[in-house]
Amino acid sequence: MNNHHSCKNLQNNPSAQTCMEHYGCIYDNNHLVTLLVDPANGNIVDANKAALDFYGYRLAELRALSIEDLKAKDQDGIARMAGIPLDKTFVDRVKEGTELNQILMDRHKRADGATMYVEIHTGMITMLGVNCIYSVVHDVTERVRADLLLKESEERYRNLVELCPDAIIVFREDMVLFANKQSEVLFGLDREQMVGCSLQSFFHRGFLKSKENKVLNYLDQSTENMRVEIKAVLNDGRAADLDIVCAPVSFAGVSATQLLLRDVTDSKKEIKRAVQLQERRLAADFPLPERAGFQKLYVPAGTLSGDFYFFHRISSDKVIGIIGDVTGKGLTAALNISAMRLLFFDSVQEHAHPQEVLRDLNLKIVRHLDEDYIAVCCFLLDFEEGLLTAAAAGINEFDHCRADGQWTRLQVKGAPVGMFENSRFDSVQIPFSSGDRFCFYTDGLELLEGGETAYWEYEALKRSTQDSILQDDCTWLELTIR
Repeated sequence: MNNHHSCKNLQNNPSAQTCMEHYGCIYDNNHLVTLLVDPANGNIVDANKAALDFYGYRLAELRALSIEDLKAKDQDGIARMAGIPLDKTFVDRVKEGTELNQILMDRHKRADGATMYVEIHTGMITMLGVNCIYSVVHDVTERVRADLLLKESEERYRNLVELCPDAIIVFREDMVLFANKQSEVLFGLDREQMVGCSLQSFFHRGFLKSKENKVLNYLDQSTENMRVEIKAVLNDGRAADLDIVCAPVSFAGVSATQLLLRDVTDSKKEIKRAVQLQERRLAADFPLPERAGFQKLYVPAGTLSGDFYFFHRISSDKVIGIIGDVTGKGLTAALNISAMRLLFFDSVQEHAHPQEVLRDLNLKIVRHLDEDYIAVCCFLLDFEEGLLTAAAAGINEFDHCRADGQWTRLQVKGAPVGMFENSRFDSVQIPFSSGDRFCFYTDGLELLEGGETAYWEYEALKRSTQDSILQDDCTWLELTIR
């Protein structure tokens, strides 16, 4: 202890000797970084061995500094981000405290220039009649850096979600932790009103009793990304179709759930109108019913189908037809079907043979539908000659069942139209008579659960499409020669 303190009357003052020995036990031998600071001016009165090792100074050098000299300059602004006040001295902050003991955050530098974040636990102590601020210093650099990264991440998150055109809500155990600006538009509430409230309070009480409300409760427990659609009634009485994408997130250091909510009410109406238009266009009957009976199965796997079929009457003895499946789903498929309809009816004004129709369609689709291609089978029924001619382009098989019950599956080569500019399309000719049946179908039937189905049995196919989870659109046409 002699290197820390000189006490002139120590030998003549037994009580001082006892005090110094006690001081050495609790201070100099303490492994915690400890400083004694003069409350009048902030000068460092003393430092223990742990402090000398921590800061990299000799004792005399530390005693020549004030605790303000240990403070690192905030040139990068990070200390301010960490919540460290820069306009007040250490001593002023200690004196401002209402408690006897204070915990202060600061950013200190070592003798070698390295900086670290420190948490300083302070209290007043009287040693040999001198009042000092007893300061225990803890290195909390890693904790502060982790907190800063979290704050930076949250700030980026907030900036990002504010740019999102959809409502975003973060909630935990039904309590909203965050809501972006677009949430105000969706729910008609200020976000200040939303944060801290129950998510269920944004919905009408009547909706809370519905089965679909259970979906919201389930989302709070979800541990993986998922997407759902619900018909909701909002708190102001508005009905809305909501498309919800749910994902588990970490928010403010806790596990939470993020919901991205999109009001798809208007787009659902548009899709419904498109579905109705598509169904009307595909409700056409065979144009020569006195020549052939007609049955169909048309089962879309989704809202809008990518399958289609059209008939065109050439004369009282001839009908040309086409069945097909466009690439893509939804509105893109519906638009391509509309384009295909126009192209087909334009083509049959000039061409009557299925091969010629496919060659013409192929060139037009290559030119006008970019990289999209369409699988089709085109067929001509000549009732005067009793002959069916079929050409294939991606839909490469159909069935012929004779009146005596004998059936044949016919294979015809040809790549989908629009795939290659110089594609060749094969064709076959099948004589027919009264009672014969022809069955044309898209590839969705091949994906029915339960394996291959007899494609010429209407009732069996109908049951299969009703009992299966469809992986693709299914369209089946049957023509029975009269």
